[in-house]
Amino acid sequence: MPSNNPRKLSFHERARSLPHPHHYLVSLLWSCLLLLLILCAIAAAIGSYLSPSPQNIYLFVGLTFSCLPVWGLGYLSRKKATCPLCKGTPFLDGRASKHERAFRLFPFNYGTTNIIRAIVTRRFRCHFCGLPYDMLKTNLNKKK
Repeated sequence: MPSNNPRKLSFHERARSLPHPHHYLVSLLWSCLLLLLILCAIAAAIGSYLSPSPQNIYLFVGLTFSCLPVWGLGYLSRKKATCPLCKGTPFLDGRASKHERAFRLFPFNYGTTNIIRAIVTRRFRCHFCGLPYDMLKTNLNKKK
């Protein structure tokens, strides 16, 4: 029986739930921590430029070097967060061809755009298969 409602469903209405969202949440946690460290390092760089003292320079160097292990752990957690359909990594940018509905903010790649989008809205679109996912939807097919 055909539907009486011919309108196109919105992104929120057609978004799927994630069967195992813990990998995504952990990778978002590491990404938030990395972004916070980068902002603090930029603030420390500005502070050490405006009033150069050894303490300010040590703070800048310490924050810069603390970004490296956080980035590494975030990279490993983003590799574990795979798309349930195509098994691609939506939080990492690969050399595979992108879907026609893939969205990218200008200075960033597709993976970084998905991270920013997931942090802000808790929704993202896999740029390999094009399916939208909502991290707040509960999965109805969970095995008990």
